[in-house]
Amino acid sequence: TRRVYEELLGSAKHSILASTYAFFDGPKAFEVLARRMETTPALSVTLLLNIQRRRGDTTSSEQLVRNFADHFWKTDWPGSVHPTVYFDPRALDLEGPGGVLHAKAVVADDEAVFITSANLTEAALDRNIELGVLIRDRAFALTIGGYFRELIDRNWLKPLPMT
Repeated sequence: TRRVYEELLGSAKHSILASTYAFFDGPKAFEVLARRMETTPALSVTLLLNIQRRRGDTTSSEQLVRNFADHFWKTDWPGSVHPTVYFDPRALDLEGPGGVLHAKAVVADDEAVFITSANLTEAALDRNIELGVLIRDRAFALTIGGYFRELIDRNWLKPLPMT
């Protein structure tokens, strides 16, 4: 899983859209991507990340987003060039039906898509038995990327603030 993930991120020239439910050790999980962004200035990177509300936590959604953003930009993101990051606010709603951004996928240059069960964790990338498919098909990549862009355009996914 790690080889496919890093190969897509390390070879993209124009755009990367990556979605994950969970990541641990942000600097390690995002290292290849951050390096690629620094060496390829024209690369447009969009990350879709889940912000989790722990069971019983009544902290305001706004504060949870601020806390996540502060930690992400100060601790998890290892590069000086920043991606655009979005999250699903439904995961933070105390009274709503809920829902989480659970998709794990990478779309590279609107040419290739990696859809996987693996989160961006060391266990998922290196040790777990995960399942994924890499499809190099422009029409399919445009469809998957378009799906995520539509969620953003419809304002269903919200931008993570910079701190």
